[in-house]
Amino acid sequence: MKEALRLALKGEGCTSPNPMVGAVCVLGGRIVGRGYHKKSGSPHAEIEAFLDAARKGISLAGATLYVTLEPCCHTEKLTPPCTDAIVASGVSDVVVGTIDPNPKVSGKGVAKLRKSGIAVRTGVLERECVEINEFFNKHVVSGLPFVILKSASTIDGKIASGTGDSKWIGSVKQRKMAHRLRKKVDGVIVGINTVRADDPGLDVRLVGGNVRQPVPVIMDSKLRISPKAKIFSTHPRSIIATTESASPIKAKRLSRLGAEILRLGSDSTGRVSAADLLRELGAMGMCGVLVEGGSRVGACFLREGLIDKVVFFYSPRIIGGDGVSMIGDLGKESIKEAINIKNIKVRRFGDEMMIEGYI
Repeated sequence: MKEALRLALKGEGCTSPNPMVGAVCVLGGRIVGRGYHKKSGSPHAEIEAFLDAARKGISLAGATLYVTLEPCCHTEKLTPPCTDAIVASGVSDVVVGTIDPNPKVSGKGVAKLRKSGIAVRTGVLERECVEINEFFNKHVVSGLPFVILKSASTIDGKIASGTGDSKWIGSVKQRKMAHRLRKKVDGVIVGINTVRADDPGLDVRLVGGNVRQPVPVIMDSKLRISPKAKIFSTHPRSIIATTESASPIKAKRLSRLGAEILRLGSDSTGRVSAADLLRELGAMGMCGVLVEGGSRVGACFLREGLIDKVVFFYSPRIIGGDGVSMIGDLGKESIKEAINIKNIKVRRFGDEMMIEGYI
């Protein structure tokens, strides 16, 4: 199963809205077939493992299949049910990492295999198999994307100086780690103030491998974004979330640049409703999104309880009280009201560190 997990992660950032899945076939104590799901619409991991064995001329009669996620059994997708292929393959045993939370599967795949006479064992390295698909697991049940709040700050929690200067707080290595986060998600969300101040590309540049660029999502209640903003030349598609009060003339002009204009409800401050935005992105099939800034946007998502995970990078610098705080006003009047972070992991790289945890 560890090998199946390793294979599954090769599809990271490429399989959405599908989960990452890895599979291996074992016969006579040795692995005879390996496979993983490469991208949506391509063969599932089990099929890839079967094809790998077939290329070697190996029959799978009596073999054991190890797969990180319960095999699918429904026809409402681009590929045939994997349970049918498993039964036809001749394998006698199937070992499953975790049950698929998709209501269309959720135990039905295992039941179908057992009914066909195949011995099935579940829950092997279950925690690890669940963790690799936290985006899919949330989206397939709720219809909402998994939301990561990312921020890079000085050690005293500042993302810019009082003049707005922020390049660069962190090292190249830190920025590479941030780009790996972008590589994993379907969309990167920032506010219009970040776009106007930094003109970010919001693309994946600093890491190699198979990269599926995330869609930039700009929260801009009044459509103040410039048609010359870098995102329009960097991405063939972008999403601008605005409100009903925004100029239809400006919206039409931005549409010609490849922008999809979402007119959404407003929050109590008149800005774009973060909850409405997530519902729209989820309906588009986005399973995971990264909220990158600025401090007001991060605070907006936190206030509404919309963040699932935080990833904070800290550099060994101090700016002081006149700097821009990494999180804007949350309206917390006591320590008891503070947002608690759980399951914290800390990673040091040189003099910098990354802290991640769940809300």
